[in-house]
Amino acid sequence: MEKKYTITEKQLAFLDSFLDRKGYTNNETKFELMDHLICDFEENGNGNLSQFLSNKLYFIEQQKFKKEKIFNRLYFKEMLKEFVSFFIDFKKISITILLFFLFYLTTVFFSEKVVLIVFAISLVSIQLYGLYTCFVEKELRKLEEFRALAAAVYLPSIVVHFFPFFKGLLNYKIAFSIFWALVFILMLSFSVYTKRKKDELVDKYKYLIKK
Repeated sequence: MEKKYTITEKQLAFLDSFLDRKGYTNNETKFELMDHLICDFEENGNGNLSQFLSNKLYFIEQQKFKKEKIFNRLYFKEMLKEFVSFFIDFKKISITILLFFLFYLTTVFFSEKVVLIVFAISLVSIQLYGLYTCFVEKELRKLEEFRALAAAVYLPSIVVHFFPFFKGLLNYKIAFSIFWALVFILMLSFSVYTKRKKDELVDKYKYLIKK
């Protein structure tokens, strides 16, 4: 099928600027979307790029969220693998055991109030570290990969909604220690993965960082 129109350089520049304003930046998602829109415009457009983009606005917005959801699922699966590695990786099992005994000794030898304070500080600290690792230049924060990564690292924070349960569990010191270790390792694994993934993405998109 022959093309009805050939997009001009001026229209290409307009399309590029338009996608920037819609939250896309110079990454694979933008290039894939541009390629699709250009082909569609040349095959089915009437030469009026502004009208064409207006008609495609919903599709353009959906592509951004669709890609971000894919990254969210991917990162979550990889973070869970990182968590599991603390129980099957010989090098990390010692960390898991050490944390359990450290938390158990804290639970046994200190008052309930002190234990809850230390418990809260340990989880908040590791969560803040995870959030800190997501900090990147504003050019990179626009990318779907970084937005999805930042969203994923928040997931372990849902444990704060179960704080009344934590207090009741203190009556069972071994159970509380196991639970504490599991939650801490979950947050730790998410933070470790986030730091590693962020470094990979920064290296991948370093050309976007303004000097």
